[in-house]
Amino acid sequence: MDTSTLPTKNNLMRIKDKLKLSKQGHDLLEKKKFILTVEKKKYENKRNELRKKVYTLMQEASDAFVNASIDIGIDELINVANGIKVDNNVDIKYKSIMGVEIPSVIFEDKALDISYGLYGSTISVDIAVNKFYEIKKNLIQLAELEATIVRLEKNISKVRKRSNALKDIVIPEEEELYKKIQDILEERDREEFTRLKVIKSKNKS
Repeated sequence: MDTSTLPTKNNLMRIKDKLKLSKQGHDLLEKKKFILTVEKKKYENKRNELRKKVYTLMQEASDAFVNASIDIGIDELINVANGIKVDNNVDIKYKSIMGVEIPSVIFEDKALDISYGLYGSTISVDIAVNKFYEIKKNLIQLAELEATIVRLEKNISKVRKRSNALKDIVIPEEEELYKKIQDILEERDREEFTRLKVIKSKNKS
């Protein structure tokens, strides 16, 4: 038999304390949700600005690629591309925002290791190479922002569900049980008072 819902003063005090904790928990979850939502908006603004920048860079890189292919020919341009060493020196660490682990990409922005010579190359080739390198750097930052936004969105959704469960289910049930036990105890007190009053009246007579 579950004795936790029996109409006793101990249970009344226990439910009162539990109800207080539930309301405090709901308030904390709402504050966390607000802070995470504000943070997500900041990252979304940065993401949107960076997307515009990357789009512009891609247009510029495309134009530079066309100019370079006209200057030295597509075959020679492929040789130039193959002569550029691939740098995959990217590291990922994590930092915490209100308990949410978000990625922080470590990328060493260093000068390109270019192995193609000046002979057979033009300034348009250099421009194209550097434009695509700028795209790479910005795409790394964009990927970091996108991953951060996804993690924040998932956590905000979890916090919202927990907060709503407290507000719509847990707290109302605890309030209802508290009121029920309180009413029963008050009714008992009234009955006891009436009984004592009758006894006292009989004793006087």
